[in-house]
Amino acid sequence: MDENIKNEEPKVLLTKGEDGKLKAVSGMEKDGKLNTVDPTKENADKFFQVNPSGNLIENFMQKFSGQYRQPSHTGLYAVAGSAVDKIAAFLDKIIKMNPDDKVLAPYKVKPDGQMQEQSPGKYQPLDLNKVDWKDAEKLGLSGDQLQDTLKAMAYGHKSPGLVDIKAEIDGQEITVKARLSLQEQPDGSIKIQTHPFQEQPDFESPYMGVKFTLEDIEQFKQTGNGGRVFDLEPVPGGEKIPSLISLDKLTNRFESVPTSEIKIGPTIKNAVLSQEQITTFEHGGSILIKGMDKRVKPGEEPSKIDRIGQFNAANRNIDFRFTPEQIQQYQQERQARREQAEENGPLKARKVGDIWIRPVQGGVELTREQFQKVCKGIPVWVEGMQQAPPKQKEGAQQIETADWKGQKYNAWVWPDPERGHVRHTSKHPDELRAGRKVTPADSHKTQVAVNNEGKTNEATKHAQSKGEPLKSGQTNPTARQDEMKKEREQKQSPAAPKKSTGKGRKM
Repeated sequence: MDENIKNEEPKVLLTKGEDGKLKAVSGMEKDGKLNTVDPTKENADKFFQVNPSGNLIENFMQKFSGQYRQPSHTGLYAVAGSAVDKIAAFLDKIIKMNPDDKVLAPYKVKPDGQMQEQSPGKYQPLDLNKVDWKDAEKLGLSGDQLQDTLKAMAYGHKSPGLVDIKAEIDGQEITVKARLSLQEQPDGSIKIQTHPFQEQPDFESPYMGVKFTLEDIEQFKQTGNGGRVFDLEPVPGGEKIPSLISLDKLTNRFESVPTSEIKIGPTIKNAVLSQEQITTFEHGGSILIKGMDKRVKPGEEPSKIDRIGQFNAANRNIDFRFTPEQIQQYQQERQARREQAEENGPLKARKVGDIWIRPVQGGVELTREQFQKVCKGIPVWVEGMQQAPPKQKEGAQQIETADWKGQKYNAWVWPDPERGHVRHTSKHPDELRAGRKVTPADSHKTQVAVNNEGKTNEATKHAQSKGEPLKSGQTNPTARQDEMKKEREQKQSPAAPKKSTGKGRKM
């Protein structure tokens, strides 16, 4: 008997429960109904385990063969006892998406007790039962963390995203982010490989004996790929191996693959490749591939697309990107859609450069034309704005023309990139750029001087005594203020002294 099979760990049987999720089989009733429990570590002592040293579920089938001919369940899956929770969560998700997905094949059990045979072909998934799950435990990986990543890993790819794992540095256990992959070992077992995240790519240090040139660095920054063949030394001073290098954009680390392991098929998405194109791919070059099948969404008609393709050593597949002309066309179409939406929909705040521009300025809602002009950096004259009294902090910036007592004011509204915000000024920006000092407009110069700065004039003597702020454009007393002035003067004048009669008391 094969030593690997002899030492293989027992399997736990899974079947779909009444709630639609996979459950671990714990036994079977006389009527053929399976007893199940949740596939968690807490229930490990209740699992019904089968011995794989002979027929995978021979013992199970001999004991329950009569009841199994008409089962009340919908199928059985056999998974490693040390990873029931992890694999069960993964299989649950796959079954919901596609119960016929071939990634399920290594775990399906046929009615005769045999495992499903995988049809020969390319890209057969790895059997997750062979993974060293004790390593996964050390990394702190749970089934919930892995259910979205195991399918890609089963096909030899890295996890689609970063996963939190435990790591030990200088004796301290910390949590770090990393991508994961599975690597088959010579003895048939599978190890979990970690690819830790780092903040920035290291372009300065040599990579396997290769010092990147400025052209290489620019290529990596633009496409993520080196774009040529590099002679790498996996072992310092050892044999040089021609390889392609790419930058993993999720981890910011370099990954390589020997050119001898790169096999490009004759077609990509049903677009036929010439031998010259295949050779270019295998040497790291990029190619415009025309007439590929576009992924069709429900309700769409089949169509063809053109894209630039390049082999990615980090993902071990072909990357696709738009041509410069396609990018320009996409941007134009996007701008057109935005403008059309702006014509029909409500105005929304928009970030232009580093400045947020809002459709309401000083309590006044801008017209669509005004808002679009401000977004383009064109000043607009807005009337009837007002500024609520600010909770002034030391060093805080104030709107130049605002009347803080709540009276309305008029001003130019425009975005100032130098100050990083939208400004309200009484003078046109062109005048300000010419070096002239910002002063309130004549129409409300007195208003701002009085209400903001506490100055006085004929009008303010009356308005201030009544606690009345000046209106925009007011510089002289109103008729009502004149009348009120006379009344106050009469009330405030002291009584006239009586005239002396010259007669007095003799002392």
